[in-house]
Amino acid sequence: MKPFGYYKKSIDSILENSYTNKTLFKENFHIIMGAMKMSKDFREFFTLYNEVENSTIVESIADTYISETISYLRPKIKNIKNVCNILDKVFEKRKNLIKIQENKFYDNLDYLIFKTGAKNIKKRIEHKHTLVESIKNRKVIDRLKTSISPKLLAHSLSENYNKVFNSLNENEKTLISEVLKLDEQKLKEEFEINKGNIVNRINKLVSEHNDDNLKAKLVETKNKVLTMQPTRISVLQLKQFSQDLNS
Repeated sequence: MKPFGYYKKSIDSILENSYTNKTLFKENFHIIMGAMKMSKDFREFFTLYNEVENSTIVESIADTYISETISYLRPKIKNIKNVCNILDKVFEKRKNLIKIQENKFYDNLDYLIFKTGAKNIKKRIEHKHTLVESIKNRKVIDRLKTSISPKLLAHSLSENYNKVFNSLNENEKTLISEVLKLDEQKLKEEFEINKGNIVNRINKLVSEHNDDNLKAKLVETKNKVLTMQPTRISVLQLKQFSQDLNS
């Protein structure tokens, strides 16, 4: 059995590269989800790898977070072998859709979880240090590479802020101005209100639609929203996204 990162990257690649073909995507989605349903432990691997890659983790607890993740997942390796064997056969038939790319989060997690023994101690320490530093140094914009408000995000971070601000429409100017004026308490309140409204709206949309393609993207978006933290950029994104959902 290969380390879990291979399976996570292959699943992501298959779904991403078949997304534009509704029939193919639906078929792949059902097959992969069907395999994952066979093992809660496999699903937990999938969730935690995704969280390490995307979640905002407070710098002071990053090391502890990684240690807990490793300790939690390592005993479950034997419980995911059956699903991995099934997915190996699924991947074999979909080689053309699999384009494995380097992912430093997955690769370091793989080494820490799957490589044991005295001779690997030094390298495990090095991989853990690399992973923790990657989490600490991850920029907000890297964590939020999603379809949520890319234009406003780019505008708000622009070095030529005034020039860009003047080029916005009135609604965009109002949103940015409102967010910039928020004090810390109001910022947190606005974040929680908008986050809750969006999650509820997405849950409603998921329950109302039968299109698995749409459902998958909605769930992916909800997961992105759930990992966001109360910053001015995230509040700005949430407000814009809320408008888009209700338009």
